[in-house]
Amino acid sequence: MGRELRFVPPNSLQHVTDVTFQNRHFLRPSKEVNERLLGVIGRAQKKYEMVIHGVAVASTHWHFLLRPRDAAHLSSFMCFVKTNVSKEIGNKLLGWDGPFFDGRYHSTTVSEEEIDQVGVLRYLLAHGPKELLVDTVAEWPGVHSAMATIEGEDMVGKWLDRTSEYNFRARNTEPVDPEAFATEERVVISPLPCWQHVPEAQWRRAVAGLVEDIDREAAVIRRDQEKSSLGVAKILTVDPKSRPDHVEKSPKPRFHARNTAVYQAMLEVWREIIRSFREASELLRSGLRNAAFPEGTFPPGLPFVPFSSETIWESSPS
Repeated sequence: MGRELRFVPPNSLQHVTDVTFQNRHFLRPSKEVNERLLGVIGRAQKKYEMVIHGVAVASTHWHFLLRPRDAAHLSSFMCFVKTNVSKEIGNKLLGWDGPFFDGRYHSTTVSEEEIDQVGVLRYLLAHGPKELLVDTVAEWPGVHSAMATIEGEDMVGKWLDRTSEYNFRARNTEPVDPEAFATEERVVISPLPCWQHVPEAQWRRAVAGLVEDIDREAAVIRRDQEKSSLGVAKILTVDPKSRPDHVEKSPKPRFHARNTAVYQAMLEVWREIIRSFREASELLRSGLRNAAFPEGTFPPGLPFVPFSSETIWESSPS
């Protein structure tokens, strides 16, 4: 089976997820893991000028809400993050030489509707309580954007400049502390696209309301099911290289759109892109090197085709 076509509507909201290799607990929270995760994400955000609306990192997977310019922009950002997380956490902290992630990241386009954007943000923020790991969102000991968003503070991490460290070691024989090449990096959280024109205090209160609702709902579920959360102490004692006994997998949605008409409009555009891409691929295979591929796609073996405008995608019905 071939890989799924990578397509990101221009400047659209993307829910990006990724899973560790064999669902191992490589991303289990710790001071060092959190610092390096935020350092890598912060450096990538600055390097690629990526707009980030939310991030939640579990022990075996993570969620991002991003607004990339196109698929190439998203690919560059995620490649930098995954490569450097694999090195810093997998190789440097865990001594793991095998693959760190279970293949490609998955990206789902979120519609322009406020109900969809807020719904996906709520899903991301609910990490921790919804899996009965902790009682409240604020208790999650790993990287999570909820409290930073509510309080209006950047998340701060540590970036280790391995190139400078390597060059120093090549020229010197005395021992060197890698921390000498560490710099502070910040992850900046922006309001959802649907909240762009809402006063800052108002959208931050809206996020606080979502978190309060998540915590209340989680408490009701624990009470009704007569269960308790795993708790921070047990989370922090899990072996990072261990695998879960059971993993539940569910199919990823093509789009996040609750309104049927909106979903259908997005689906029709997607189908047209697929059709055009396949036709161009057939022409390319027949020897036509200048086959016209759809804007925003990666032709096989050829450069990315940029968008000529930002209005190619219409996620709302006319």
